[in-house]
Amino acid sequence: MRISVIIPAHNARSTLGEAIESVRAQTLPAAEIVVVDDGSTDDTAAVAAGFQDVRLVRRPNGGPGAAYNSGIEVSQGDLVAFLDADDIMAPMALAEHVQNLTAHPAADASVGHVSEFVSPDLPSEVAARLRPRPTYVGWLAGATMVRLSLLERTGSFLATLHVGAWIDWVDRARLAGGRFELTPRILLRRRLRPGTLSASSRRDADLIALGRLALQRRREQDR
Repeated sequence: MRISVIIPAHNARSTLGEAIESVRAQTLPAAEIVVVDDGSTDDTAAVAAGFQDVRLVRRPNGGPGAAYNSGIEVSQGDLVAFLDADDIMAPMALAEHVQNLTAHPAADASVGHVSEFVSPDLPSEVAARLRPRPTYVGWLAGATMVRLSLLERTGSFLATLHVGAWIDWVDRARLAGGRFELTPRILLRRRLRPGTLSASSRRDADLIALGRLALQRRREQDR
């Protein structure tokens, strides 16, 4: 068993170090940490390069889907976990995912729960406008560990989608017969800040595209 953790990062110098440290602090260590610098214009690459046990991949800016693909291409694990560069992995996340997959050998992926926190570096008047949601099932890349076999079976992430690249991949994985097993443990702490990717101007366009893609796949499946 070899675990790879892939961290896509774009202009994330202020949070990337904390994200990396959360992976390095795992009770079950990862075999490798791959940071994909997705065309950053700040010191993101320098932060990643400051960790001797981190493999740095640099690519032109293409969004999360393209960054996931670049990380998967160079990773060597048979189990792959993901983490956004501004989020924090719970200390027992990798161990819990492995335990979940071991207990359910037919499962292709393990999905944990997520808690949200307001980034402590924000001015108080900005932080006051952000409302963390109650704990929820983490249908996010950072709350998931995937067997490499499912990644290979499902195919690459769509680089044309930014907000929806992960959602689209999960939909395709399910159509390909992928089984996702839930665990009630909180495995990801998700940082809330204004202007995060989930609140970007591309969100509405991506959601429309996701709906069309999902409908098209089901029509093709019914033929």
